[in-house]
Amino acid sequence: MKASRAYRTIAEKYLHTKTFKDVVIPDSLIELLTFMYTEEEAEMVATLGLAMKSVKTIAKSVNRPVEEVNGILAPLAERMLIIGLTKRKVPLYGLLNFYPGLYEAQMVLSESKMREGDDGAFFKEFARLFKDFWEELFAWLKTNPGFADRYQILGTPLGRVISVEEAIDASPGLGILSYKTDKFSEMADRAKKSICQIDVCTCRQEMHLLDEECSRVDKPTSVTCTLTGTVAEAAIKAGAATRISKEQFIESRVQAGELGLVAMTDDTVDPLLICTCCDCCCSIMRVLKDFNNPNTWAQSHFEAVIDRGTCKGCRTCAKACPMDAIKVGRDKKAAVDYARCIGCGVCVVKCDKQRAISFKTRKIHKPPVDNLVEFWVRRYFQLKGREEQFLPKLTLGATRALSRINPIHITGPRARRIGK
Repeated sequence: MKASRAYRTIAEKYLHTKTFKDVVIPDSLIELLTFMYTEEEAEMVATLGLAMKSVKTIAKSVNRPVEEVNGILAPLAERMLIIGLTKRKVPLYGLLNFYPGLYEAQMVLSESKMREGDDGAFFKEFARLFKDFWEELFAWLKTNPGFADRYQILGTPLGRVISVEEAIDASPGLGILSYKTDKFSEMADRAKKSICQIDVCTCRQEMHLLDEECSRVDKPTSVTCTLTGTVAEAAIKAGAATRISKEQFIESRVQAGELGLVAMTDDTVDPLLICTCCDCCCSIMRVLKDFNNPNTWAQSHFEAVIDRGTCKGCRTCAKACPMDAIKVGRDKKAAVDYARCIGCGVCVVKCDKQRAISFKTRKIHKPPVDNLVEFWVRRYFQLKGREEQFLPKLTLGATRALSRINPIHITGPRARRIGK
């Protein structure tokens, strides 16, 4: 599909082609971008990056008046097709991460707009085109294993799972040691007041826009994704989320675990977004489930272990597992496929009668990094096959420098103090 240079530039930024040099840009992504942005808008958006830029800098790069550029970008930010902030009365703009990020923003916005009387035509077409792009991208990836091998993706988790806290607490006999990042209760302490719950489940909203529905009918609308830190404050200000207390946050996590939902997030100490996922609606969960070794893409610090002496072979755990990682054999005992176990803890919670399942610490596990800058720098070096000893100092320096000029996209809760 032919497209202007601006659209291809945006696509390249979203797919990080500077790192993944031989990734193929699907035609469906270009089609989606031409639907999202006019040619004039695309010219402006193509100059943006994940680091925020002042409107004056953007205007200079496209050789247009500041007022004119701001007049084009401000409405896009209002529609959550880019991100816009104001710092010291200066408008700042940047790209939203495509997924997670821009996709979730459109799903949340669609629900509020349609509730206000919008016919939802834009959002329904967005959902259709996004689904086409997502399916085309991962169909290509699955049929091109050499791509993953070259960039070592299958040894470099791009996200992580946060286990059901009850499952961690139920496994003291195995001597597991949890990090400060393994428990929601400790995250809530660090986030303080900057916690919000998104007003709509974005994955269920996509299904609704596509005239499909979530098969998990017992999933209440009150259990949705959660934001922390700067992003939480921005979502609350935009009217797309509701501030919740630490106690409400922890209760929602307990309820999610009881319903068999999985908490997935970015691989940082204080995540910006904590998704609450089911395996029928969530795009990421569906993709993970389709691969033979999903835990190399996302995993928790733990994995399930079954006490064969206690197990009665009731299959409750096998039915509950979102990754089909548990099977019951002819001996009427459950067994774990450790290539598939992501360590969500749902099986531990569901096995409440026999209590035959608990956690053990994953043998090979890297703790999450401090912030998103370090995350991407580390991933860059890992994908290039290099992890030099100077990397921690390099990422620390990069984080300190960027946090002074970029007030968002850096960390979770601690980002609130940047720029004050």
